[in-house]
Amino acid sequence: MTEATPRWDDLRRITDELQLKIHLAEMDTRDRWRELQPQLGEFEHQIADAGGTASTAVAHELSELGAGLRHLSGDLVRRLRGNYMQGW
Repeated sequence: MTEATPRWDDLRRITDELQLKIHLAEMDTRDRWRELQPQLGEFEHQIADAGGTASTAVAHELSELGAGLRHLSGDLVRRLRGNYMQGW
């Protein structure tokens, strides 16, 4: 074995770990998106039915949905930064 072989093995191990982390992150993100997506459609219909104006209750629900979407987006950014800082 040459000195390059252990390095290649390390790269393959890192690549395998990276693929697993990406796969798990994708699954988590898809699951969370699937939970939020129906709410988007529901609220869109409620607003359309109300003639483009949102009642107080709908406005509150939209605010909560927006917070959930922002939280999901922030989690993704933090996860990517964390994985980058840890060397994936």
